[in-house]
Amino acid sequence: MAAKRKYLNYTTPWGVDLARVATAGWTPFLIHESGYQPALENWNHQGVDSPFWRFYHNPKPGCHLVFKGRQIPLEPKNAVLIPADTVFDCVGPVRACHYWLHFTTNRPGVSFPAEPMPFPVDDTMRGLLSQLIETHQSSNDGHRLLHLASALLHVVFAKLDSPAQSLPERLSEVLALIARSPHTKLTNHFLAERAGMSVERFIRSFREHTGQTPAAYVLATRLRLAGEALALTDKTIDQIAVETGFPNRHYMSRMFARQVGCGPAEYRARQREKKGR
Repeated sequence: MAAKRKYLNYTTPWGVDLARVATAGWTPFLIHESGYQPALENWNHQGVDSPFWRFYHNPKPGCHLVFKGRQIPLEPKNAVLIPADTVFDCVGPVRACHYWLHFTTNRPGVSFPAEPMPFPVDDTMRGLLSQLIETHQSSNDGHRLLHLASALLHVVFAKLDSPAQSLPERLSEVLALIARSPHTKLTNHFLAERAGMSVERFIRSFREHTGQTPAAYVLATRLRLAGEALALTDKTIDQIAVETGFPNRHYMSRMFARQVGCGPAEYRARQREKKGR
């Protein structure tokens, strides 16, 4: 006879219950690219309009970003986090010794302004950056780079997050429903009904707590989940379109290209090329 299991409770009186935090919508990072070049020539790009987030760190000084006329230096002692849909210039009067991450994420309850956010690099970040750069120089091991980059982003966001805005429980349930069932008909009326609110009040509350309209949030979630499926599974594009709630692959392809900069097939090919598949 099998021994009786003990300690069946998933929490204790001494720890912090993170289940509610997870339910509130902290979505794992989808990292598109990790890159390092010790001497990029002509690192001058005007009007960079990024549909994904970027993390920049330059181990050597000399280059900077320009945002609305303000210069933001890229130096060994600092890094810059750039939210999606932020327009900026890269200025490289010297060869750029440059490390970067391109990624997608979503954080309901905490909104960031669409502007570059510089912050100091502490010892923990410096150690992770050193390991990332060393891995790029020695092996370009994709699995190691993914783990190190994920750890770096978690450290960065842990430092940047202001006290998290508490999400109403009904809204948390709606966000979980969107992530769990993107294939369903997620209209404002349906979601408002699930939240127990009028449509007008629901839209107002949703925007206040997430910084997006429900429709924009649903589309972003569907695109994020489609990107994960393209990168991590062998499902057909038609299957992914159906499972993530798009009416057909053509509409998904158009929205995906607008968001990511390339179509689903090209995106999948790039991801597989990076993984050596």
